[in-house]
Amino acid sequence: MVEGDDEGPKKLDHPAHTSEKRISSVTMIKLDIKDPLITKTAMAVALGNLYHDELDVDLEDVANVLAASSQIGYKALQNGCARLMLNNISYKTVCRYHHACTKYQQEEVVKACERWLELNLLPELSNQIYLREISMELLQKILKSNRLYVPNEYTVYRTLSYWLFLQLNSSIQLMPSHSTVLSYFNSLPKTGSFLERDDGQIYGPLFSAVRLQGVTDTNQIRDMQLMNILPQSQLIDLLTQHYHALQGGGDMSALKHFNTGAIRQGFIIDDEPHYHSEVLSIHGFHFELKAARNAIGQLSIYMQRLKPGDPILSFRQCERHTFSIRTDREVRYCIMVQDSGDDLKTTGIVSQKFGLGEKVGKSEILQLDKIRTPLYISFSLLFPAS
Repeated sequence: MVEGDDEGPKKLDHPAHTSEKRISSVTMIKLDIKDPLITKTAMAVALGNLYHDELDVDLEDVANVLAASSQIGYKALQNGCARLMLNNISYKTVCRYHHACTKYQQEEVVKACERWLELNLLPELSNQIYLREISMELLQKILKSNRLYVPNEYTVYRTLSYWLFLQLNSSIQLMPSHSTVLSYFNSLPKTGSFLERDDGQIYGPLFSAVRLQGVTDTNQIRDMQLMNILPQSQLIDLLTQHYHALQGGGDMSALKHFNTGAIRQGFIIDDEPHYHSEVLSIHGFHFELKAARNAIGQLSIYMQRLKPGDPILSFRQCERHTFSIRTDREVRYCIMVQDSGDDLKTTGIVSQKFGLGEKVGKSEILQLDKIRTPLYISFSLLFPAS
């Protein structure tokens, strides 16, 4: 070894590896790209895939690579990214995928993301920090969908209040607790509700999606009062409607249109034994919402009116809740079952009188022969004026 020579292998950027002839023949291409989706890494991956027969894209980068491949007109890579996205929609990716695919005209992925949100916005995304990524326009579109899965009406309000908190506190990195959200809004100036402020009026159309008539729990109503997001006039109107309904045999006189006013409640069936039962209570009337599998594997879904002292009711419900003994409560209802695809089965809107006897207290039965879980089961009901 000659004294002064470097020991060991030379690095790639060492002058010994550089050909003057090659440098003189290199063409420099400068791209003026102002799209924040297109990163240096994404462009490098997109260009690198020009030399691969197989798609080589990490899930973390796929939305950015889609943007980069669209910039350079690499159609095969665009299609490959779209297929990768379709198979990996989750609460972590759905908003990012929807944004990128809307911008770069990947309609199949856009529709799949919106379908995922119809089913999972309220039960899943609403509990994750990624909720902050959904745009106001997309959020409003999903909330207006007639295929939106709603566990109960308060979850709509809760989701919107958390989303609003995350928009106003962009530095938050972890999903806040309910007490944190409540305390934040309660600490704002009391000159009026948040939606009545100049900077809050833009959010009014979002909160109009909340069907307040379905919020009857006193603790939930108290939390809404403390948050002071909604105008006090709306909450007073809500309490007035509840009072009139209790005094009027359940009549929901202010609700004229079923598709925009019916009260919604639902549950998800995922694992065996494919059985679920819960109670919907409204204005002195109590219904069991039930899904049960029979001996030959069929799933029967229906609702039935409960009498005071029914075993399914808790002691607190029997002791403290109001019970109407009206024997002929007319109910307009709809039962809908969806799976994670596009399959949907429904009773349609049915008008039926529910009595207190076993033969007159049961709805139509929605029966499924084939079960593909998870199943999103929704009940909507409204008491018309009598």
